[in-house]
Amino acid sequence: MEYLRSISAGFVHCYIGFRSEVSTHGIIEDLLEQEVKVAVPIVRDQKMVHSSLNDLQDLHPGKFGVPEPVSPIEISLTGLDAVIIPVVAFDGSGMRLGYGKGFYDRFLSELPPEIRRIGLAFSNQEMDIIPILSHDQLMNILFTEQSTFFLK
Repeated sequence: MEYLRSISAGFVHCYIGFRSEVSTHGIIEDLLEQEVKVAVPIVRDQKMVHSSLNDLQDLHPGKFGVPEPVSPIEISLTGLDAVIIPVVAFDGSGMRLGYGKGFYDRFLSELPPEIRRIGLAFSNQEMDIIPILSHDQLMNILFTEQSTFFLK
């Protein structure tokens, strides 16, 4: 992903796309080839924890069927540069909808604001307005197959 190279990202947290989400396998492969440290989310006891990922071949279905490392190695996110976030729907203000469990909103609320929040979606997931709730976290940039939205 050229944008991550432009910000000299050395440590990126990235979801592993499944079902109808934008696939991130190519992005993760590119990051690993560029020797960028990659963390992926794992759900444990209703909380998102983070594991390093060194090879996409080391995945199996975890909670909710989401791929996760076979032998996860929980890591600290100290030094994180960016988070790549799955999107169910989005609007032009940077608001996103996820699957409704709040995992990413809680996770993002714990991060310093300078860590870039990058959403991946398909253009047909854009909505005019998504109401913002007090716990919602906005994205900085969103990529679709047709457009790039620089949001805040």
